Amino acid sequence: MEKSGVRDRKSKTDTGDQKRTPNTTLRNQKRGADTESKLGSKAPLPHKDSGFISYVHPSHSDTIFTHLHRFWEEQLLVDCTFPLQGNSFRAHRLVLAAASQTPAAVLGPGVEEIAQCLTPVGLRAVLEFAYCGDVTVDLSEDWVTEEVLDACQCLHMERLRERCMSKVATSPATQRDKSLAVIKDMWERGVGCDITIKAETGERHSAHRVVLAAGGDYFRALLCGGLRESSEDVVCLRGVPSWVIESILSFVYSGQLRLGWSRIWELTDALVQFQLEEALSLCTDFLRDRMDEGCCLDVLVLAETYGLLQLGQAAEEYILAHFQCISAGEKFKDVPCALLERLLEKDSLCVESEIAVFRAVVSWVEDNRKERLPCLPELLLRVRTPLLSYSELQEALSCSLLYRSPGTKGTLEALQSLMEGNYRGPECQPRTPNQVLVLVGGDTVDEDFKKRVPSQTLWFAQRFHRGFGLIRSIEWKAFTKIPELPRFRHCVCLLNNKLYVLGGRSFYGALDILKSAV
Repeated sequence: MEKSGVRDRKSKTDTGDQKRTPNTTLRNQKRGADTESKLGSKAPLPHKDSGFISYVHPSHSDTIFTHLHRFWEEQLLVDCTFPLQGNSFRAHRLVLAAASQTPAAVLGPGVEEIAQCLTPVGLRAVLEFAYCGDVTVDLSEDWVTEEVLDACQCLHMERLRERCMSKVATSPATQRDKSLAVIKDMWERGVGCDITIKAETGERHSAHRVVLAAGGDYFRALLCGGLRESSEDVVCLRGVPSWVIESILSFVYSGQLRLGWSRIWELTDALVQFQLEEALSLCTDFLRDRMDEGCCLDVLVLAETYGLLQLGQAAEEYILAHFQCISAGEKFKDVPCALLERLLEKDSLCVESEIAVFRAVVSWVEDNRKERLPCLPELLLRVRTPLLSYSELQEALSCSLLYRSPGTKGTLEALQSLMEGNYRGPECQPRTPNQVLVLVGGDTVDEDFKKRVPSQTLWFAQRFHRGFGLIRSIEWKAFTKIPELPRFRHCVCLLNNKLYVLGGRSFYGALDILKSAV
């Protein structure tokens, strides 16, 4: 899959860690079509290394044991068998060891013989506890409790024994957390590992086959799907750096990732490739939490490349909210035309004045005039020229770039007509993030100051001009008209960005009180 990003003209540092961008530039998007998960937010945990932050997925052990339980039910990757009283019970030795006080004893070759003294009821309770963190057998019967306690003693299941004897049981989720911590400890010590993941550069990383398969869809298909790798002791992941493999394995065993700008882009690529959605959610959390003007464009490209909808929405909202600052930066010059058009169309694009949008378009075209000049007419159609003030219209008409493309003739005519006050083109609304001051109706005096006249017109404050001290002068512009009748002494309210005008009077007589709303 092609990866796109914004070229890093200026490097930035963040807590001592350089913010590196994706491997290729945003310019590459122009050669392909634009691309447009329910990921929960986890709170970052501080780490002693100032360059990295540890992110933890809170329900990771639940996910791992859900898959392990499914493997048990489907008899996938099971590696030990207990024949008892004509019945055969199969299980994963590692899962049983994780629930035991002495994992090494359960991992040993004689566990099947040790279990010969168990009863089916006792063994079933042990297996349920190992995979689920709880037991469903009825412990109110003394003989059942005795058989389960015998199984606990035989297999050193101290936590299950406490569960049977205690009236206040530890939650199954807590038990699963403890079991996964035991598995992680065994992995770190290399106990019971039965598969080796090899990087292309030769580094080797040991793991447990069943835990790796429970960690994600890619490894599940690789190890349980009948492929050649399912029977091999060494699996090579080509094109994946050793540190990425180490990070993936660390997450599978702990639900934790250490993230920093030096590794976030490459790690996110790998997590998408290996379909590790929980780990990917931590990367998206990192990118969302640390969004700024320097990385938001890269984040948007990454999200759209891999279909990360929520992250893409967050990045786009950030860009729209900080457009004026971002458009003045170096990375903005590498935004593809299609993306720039999409941003300029948004009502939620936040700028102090529409002239900032015009300047951004001109700056973007000037950066590569030869290639981008043909894009200028379409981009100018997305600039809301009727919102420009008189002085801003003068600035736009003085821009030499507009006279270099035959496609900008319509824009030039519109600008000129706006200057002369005879514009007849389509109107446009202010961009919605701005706080817009609107005057609605009311009454006013006529030109001769002889009588008061109800008004239908809505005016909005197009621009606030700075004066001395706290003084501001307001440049007003007609917005629209209230449908008949004109009204004054009315009420107004705003709901879901719609303005409602309620009641009021249409004139001064006792019968001119209105009972309508618009």
